[in-house]
Amino acid sequence: MIITEIMNNKSLKRLEKRNSIVAAIINREVNFSVISEACESLTEKNISLLLEAVEEVSRSKEFTLEAEYLDLAEKYILSSDNSCKREASRIVGNLANKFPAKLENAITALLQNAGNDGTVIRWASAYALSRIILIPNYAKSPLFEQISDLCAKENESGVKNQYMKALKKAEKFR
Repeated sequence: MIITEIMNNKSLKRLEKRNSIVAAIINREVNFSVISEACESLTEKNISLLLEAVEEVSRSKEFTLEAEYLDLAEKYILSSDNSCKREASRIVGNLANKFPAKLENAITALLQNAGNDGTVIRWASAYALSRIILIPNYAKSPLFEQISDLCAKENESGVKNQYMKALKKAEKFR
């Protein structure tokens, strides 16, 4: 089944659709180009579902996604849809250590979202930035101070804890 068939299947609930897409990616029934092409015709609500599936796969220890998925996620970090922002940020966080040289644009967008009014968006940005700062090159860069500043200004404990734990670990690389 291709992505649009899964999305248009009215008999499947959202979780079933996500699980079908996850299985299709892992079983190599769909590749990056199919997913990227699907994003061009889907609504943001369905794109967020697709990104949710990609995020689940990106957390897998048994399956590695290609760098193009990082590019796809980067495209949606600043989406007008909060679900797309959240999932895209989490994908970046999950793939950061695999593709450290490809993170500059994502970092800029994540830093922008770190000031968002929505706690979920700030948490997702903190999640990604906290994984990026654990990469030695970034721990030694000005990003460390930027994240320290974000942490100091953050009032929500869940978001602040993401930063604090990562900064403590990143100190070892400085």
